[in-house]
Amino acid sequence: MAQIILAHAKINLFLKILGDRPDKFTEIVSLIQTISLADVIRVEKSDSGLSLTSNNPTLPLDSSNTVAKAWAILCAASGRELGVKIDIGKNIPIESGLGGGSSDAAASMIGIAREWGLKIDREQFFALGAAVGSDVPFFFGSGSSLIEGRGEKVTDLEIPTDYAILLIKPNFGMSTKLAYEKAKKGLTEGDKKISIHHLHSSASILDFADKGNALEVPFFELHPGAKEIKKRLIRSGAGYAALSGSGSCFFGIFKDIKAAESAKEKFREFWCEVALPAKNSFL
Repeated sequence: MAQIILAHAKINLFLKILGDRPDKFTEIVSLIQTISLADVIRVEKSDSGLSLTSNNPTLPLDSSNTVAKAWAILCAASGRELGVKIDIGKNIPIESGLGGGSSDAAASMIGIAREWGLKIDREQFFALGAAVGSDVPFFFGSGSSLIEGRGEKVTDLEIPTDYAILLIKPNFGMSTKLAYEKAKKGLTEGDKKISIHHLHSSASILDFADKGNALEVPFFELHPGAKEIKKRLIRSGAGYAALSGSGSCFFGIFKDIKAAESAKEKFREFWCEVALPAKNSFL
């Protein structure tokens, strides 16, 4: 029986860059929340190989796809070829900073493991996911997590989820690699010493989401006109607005669905979606 798994999108409530690592990755600290917007991953066991399909004709279905990478890593870890057919039902925009590719990879690994009866615990999934990509381990967490290192250190947190989110994406994407390269060039020694280890429960998510996103600076350097989207979200009633990840999607935090839906009417020229915080249910 095929496995149907929701691969949730994410928003970075804050993201700090601490500098380079010896392994050539970037040291970060970020508070991340999964949201109700999700891709739909269907995994079905087959005789051999990997067959990838998708409803999005622009999605590469070759070895560059994160799902294909996840499959290859899982095959290597299990020591055998795990034949599967995987359909990626895309709802999360590509190159948006919402983590669609990483979430798809994590969901696919869960689906393959279930179809083949593989016994893999959460810590093993964290390690396997890190081999696929820096954002993948997060999607094996609870859905509300502090991410450190290059993304492989995941600490689940209890944070407020009583708010709504309005997502706004302009009609262009952003290279994650380029965003990080530009952001690191602007680091000062003081920036590199920033570290956040203590996050406590709070009455409002706005107390957590006030540290900003270090990747906004390079994003606005390349797309200065996009600043207006963030400003419009605030003018439309968002208590906080920011770029998610490396972009190009912005999010605004609203007190409830009604307020977010009302603000959505002011952004009809863009792709826009109202979402709620969500829990990961992979494990």
